[in-house]
Amino acid sequence: MGGNLIKYPEDVGTPTANMLLVKIFLNSVISTKGAKFANADIANFYLMTPLKRPEYAKIRLSDIPEEIIVEYNLKEKATSDGWVYIKVIRGMYGLPQSGSLGHDLLEQRLNAEGYFQSKIVPGFWKHEVRPIQFVLVVDDFGIKYIRNEDLDHLVQSIEKHYDVTVDREGKEYLKI
Repeated sequence: MGGNLIKYPEDVGTPTANMLLVKIFLNSVISTKGAKFANADIANFYLMTPLKRPEYAKIRLSDIPEEIIVEYNLKEKATSDGWVYIKVIRGMYGLPQSGSLGHDLLEQRLNAEGYFQSKIVPGFWKHEVRPIQFVLVVDDFGIKYIRNEDLDHLVQSIEKHYDVTVDREGKEYLKI
């Protein structure tokens, strides 16, 4: 999308776990009696997050596959010099604000289910009453839990809004 050309007026950074936190967290899992580890991944995390303001782009008609041109009747919508102008109203890869807007929406949705990010340790989350914690790196959850019902609650909370893949054996988290 040419995100390097977009001048977005707000901070686009997101709090995320670093490798030291991940290592400490994994050590906590093996050090806690009865604790289990699972991981979850949200598919297409940035996509479809509403933007605070629209962005605009132009694409050469000649760069668009023919089947898309036909499906959306783009020849009639293209300018005389061969450009198609697009209004973007939802997140997509390449927009600098997609990550922060996606994260903020995820945080709002998790907060409504009782999950809160640490005010001191970025990327570290826990539930207000359930004995479950997780480390979040963009859309990858490393989850420490004791009771299956707590993991189920977290997964169901995420599934209300996103497509999520869960590995209850926790075999691969962040490609580790």
